[in-house]
Amino acid sequence: MPLDKKILVSSFLFISINILVISSSNYAIAAENFTIIANIDLTSIPNPEKLKVLAFANGESAVKYIENLNNVKSKSISVPFTFEKTNDFVTVGSRDEYAVCAYDLNATNVMKSYACMEGNIEQPDGKNIANIGTGTRQTLSSGTFQPVEFGGQPDTKNVKINILVPLSDRKNVENIKVVAMDKGEFKSKSVNAGELLRNSTGDTIKFAFDFDRETGIGQIQKGDYFFACVSANELNPPEGTECEHKLTKIIGRENNLYAR
Repeated sequence: MPLDKKILVSSFLFISINILVISSSNYAIAAENFTIIANIDLTSIPNPEKLKVLAFANGESAVKYIENLNNVKSKSISVPFTFEKTNDFVTVGSRDEYAVCAYDLNATNVMKSYACMEGNIEQPDGKNIANIGTGTRQTLSSGTFQPVEFGGQPDTKNVKINILVPLSDRKNVENIKVVAMDKGEFKSKSVNAGELLRNSTGDTIKFAFDFDRETGIGQIQKGDYFFACVSANELNPPEGTECEHKLTKIIGRENNLYAR
């Protein structure tokens, strides 16, 4: 083969291999992660100044602060959160649940109102949109902003939340993770659920969380929204991650929430 043809063939092979490597690399990066995007309608917040935005998905949580909203000319903002598809507890699936909250803060970082919503991971390989502030139903997880209550409650330093996880249908579950959130604060615990069940006469595991009442965005009050999510591969089907929510009813005593 003439030298110029050898060079041409070699160049073609080199370019083709590099294209394959780049394509494979891009595919691998895309396949390793998925995104929750909080689209927040700023017109639903009177005089927005700051936001604390948080998201939970696939056993993991993330928090972002958005400041200087009084200088934002747009009617909405988008806040993206990226999560890994697989971790030590669970691999994301199309029926798994996620939770997103946006806390409207004043200049001293005290919460004025909040909006929370839960949804299903519809795109485990791509973008999942959570619309905040656009809901029309006045329910806990409709995504509409709710006012906050202040004062007139017991003086206590802690708020107790028990997350109850029934496992009568999943007694073979081993590693399980529970994440709880109250007023923008996350706590998590993981256990070998199978071992606990084998040494117990019941089929429900209790995860006890003790939240400091003083948070970074104000004091936890009666009526504040909290949620919990439980994650494990052995919970499939139907869901590797399931979330439930409630309002804080009791300050100074235990609040119970079943997470499955």
